Amino acid sequence: MLKLTPLLERFAERTPLPVLARGILERCLDAPQLDLWFESVADQQYTRKLLFSQVYGLMTQVVFRHQPSINTAYQNAVEPLGCR
Repeated sequence: MLKLTPLLERFAERTPLPVLARGILERCLDAPQLDLWFESVADQQYTRKLLFSQVYGLMTQVVFRHQPSINTAYQNAVEPLGCR
């Protein structure tokens, strides 16, 4: 059985399906896999300053309402964003 952090445990008690969906997304769509998929299918798109996985991470924060906007998510990033 998966051990959840205390914060996720509290959310899982009230809203189990969103927590399950987020866990699945985080496990299946990890950063190296997303960047690999992007590089393999991108025809005209390219990586300039942000990796595709970083854009996905910023968008996910807004979709799951952890941040009110992309700009706020970018400014509040725990680690510096940019091409590695």
